Amino acid sequence: MLTVTVLIRSGDGRVTLDEHTRTELPGSDAALADVVVVAEDGPPSWTRLLDRDRELASAHPGALVTVIACGPDLALVRLGSSAPGAARRTNTAAVWPVCASILHALTVWEVAPR
Repeated sequence: MLTVTVLIRSGDGRVTLDEHTRTELPGSDAALADVVVVAEDGPPSWTRLLDRDRELASAHPGALVTVIACGPDLALVRLGSSAPGAARRTNTAAVWPVCASILHALTVWEVAPR
């Protein structure tokens, strides 16, 4: 498990500092993580990914962001208790764990009091 700090500075000068824990499964302390990232092998199957997402939501109820990577440019992403959606990256140089931490920070920034 890794502690991550993300600083967001908006165009109007507001600054938000987000600190969270992130784990890439399998991990020993994964149940405590705010961000969970797992890579799935094989060709992506929407049904299999949704089943895996339900498993992760049950095992990690405190995770704000869950990313199930299906290769370098496609993933199933869930924010909190909302329904999961597909994410596709065009910049595959950025790795899924980094993307997941940025999503966490943006989600916290969006709900933080202004």
